[in-house]
Formats: sequence, structure tokens, C-alpha cells
Amino acid sequence: MPKGYLGRYRIVDELGRGGMGRIYTAVQSSLDRLVVIKKLSPQGAADVAARFDNEAAIASGLQHPNVIEVFDYFKDGGASYLVMEFVDGMDLAAVIERQAPLHPRVAAGVARQVCAALDCAHRRGIVHRDIKPRNVLISREGVVKLTDFGVARETGRPELTTAGMVVGTPFYMSPEQASGGTVTGSSDLYSLGILIYEMVTAKKPFTGSDGQGVIASICRGRYPSPFWRSPHHDFSLSAIIRRAMKRKAAQRYRSAGEMLGALDRYLGWKGQATIGRELAGLLAAIDREEDAETVVQRPAPSKKMGGKP
Repeated sequence: MPKGYLGRYRIVDELGRGGMGRIYTAVQSSLDRLVVIKKLSPQGAADVAARFDNEAAIASGLQHPNVIEVFDYFKDGGASYLVMEFVDGMDLAAVIERQAPLHPRVAAGVARQVCAALDCAHRRGIVHRDIKPRNVLISREGVVKLTDFGVARETGRPELTTAGMVVGTPFYMSPEQASGGTVTGSSDLYSLGILIYEMVTAKKPFTGSDGQGVIASICRGRYPSPFWRSPHHDFSLSAIIRRAMKRKAAQRYRSAGEMLGALDRYLGWKGQATIGRELAGLLAAIDREEDAETVVQRPAPSKKMGGKP
């Protein structure tokens, strides 16, 4: 386990590593708070470094309870460090893996908070471009946080990719994104529709033998109805999914604010008020299940001589 300090941050543990960098938990000594630090190694590729800088610039300017907060960004010894809010919980991918299909109300509650984050970003002229389960964090208090703005695009800032280049994760792309076209806020809403679809059905709407196969499936625009794939057969939420996932952007919700309104009406005032407790309970149930799975069973008592126990 790494030890020592990165500037004013005391390293606690290493959460993960890759070819371009590492992720740590650390304590900010001046405020005695736990944070997450993403480190980009000096050997990182130029495009990765540009996206790292992009994430710092964009995310630090977004202040919203459903957007991960960025506290600091600095360089030391040639490496770059991004300091962010620590979320005690798990990402949506883990929740889907362990609990999907989710109840439609729970799925809508998660989507409602993601949509609120997108509404904030889109009003600032920022398109996320990589809405997927691993970029949605759920705290143990039931608060949803949108993270990873590394490939986000802000109006007025230089584009980090060349024209026609596909950016994002294939399973969650809109048709225009998959075909290398112009990606707008409407594309984020399409991806959010896919997230809701996967939460309530435990399946992805578009599949393929590889990334290109998935992209081809998205561009064709045909997918099984979420109404029949979900065990709850919720017509109202299926209608929200279908509108968000219209093949033509002009037929989708006109804005994140409009989709947010649809989700609010679906949940009602009671659903909006209780979803935090429901999400907290869901994560607690997953924790209990995981604890039960790690219990080592005692071996059966051996029989004494004579054949009697």
C-alpha cells in the first residue's frame, strides 16, 4: 500500500491502477476529509493528458449536488493530480450486476438525479458524452453522483477529437454518436434512456459480437421493448425510455429539463421524497448479501469412533 504525501494530501490506499495512472484515497490534512486522487503518469499519452486537463477544467466549474465535486488540480514531478469528492458507496454498474432488474421506481429515482446533473451541465453548454453505469455513483445515503467528464465537450472550447471520430462507450451511444456525427445534449439523454432500460430489464438494448457490431445495431435503431423485457411491465416508464431513445434527436426530449419533468411526474412528490431512503436500503441489502457470501462455513462435525456423533 502506498504511503506518504502528495502535496498536502496523505495517501491512505490505492483503489486502482492502469497503464496511464493510478487512483488513491487520501486525507486532506487541512480539512481532515477523505478525498479521491486520480494521478496521470508523466508518460501518459498526449490525448489522455488533454482529456485529464479537460476533466479538471469542466468538472471544477460544475456545482451541483448530483455532480462529483472537484477540489483541486495540480502537477508534481511531471505527473498531474485531480482531487475529487470521495463517495462512500458503489457505482451503478455494480448495482445492476447484483440487483437488476430494479423496480421501475428505483430506476426512475436514479435516472432523475442523473438527469438533474445533466440539466445543470447542459445549461452551462457542457455535453458529457460518456453516460454509462460506471460513471454513475450511488452513495450509502442514497445520493446519485455523475462523474468522469474526461471526454465532455464544452461549447466554445477546442474539440479534443478529430471530425468523425467516435467518442464514448459503444453500448450507451446514441445513433449520431455511434456514426461519428455531432453529439449534443440530446445524445446524453439517449444514453440516459439506455441506462434506465438496463436498470429495469437487466439487459442492454443493443448487442453485438464486438464494438463495431454494437455500433451497427445502434445505427439500425431497433431494440426489444423495455415494457416486455421488464418483469414489472411499467407502461409509463417504458414510454419515457422510448422517447429518450428515439432514433431522431428531434423526436426526443427537447432538453434535460423536459425529461427531468417527465421523471418527476412519474415519481410524484412521494416518490421523489422517499427515493433516497430506497437507494440507501438497496445498497445496504447488497452489503448484507456480500457479507453473507464471505462467511466461511464451518465444516461438518467429525464422527467419533464407534460411529456415534
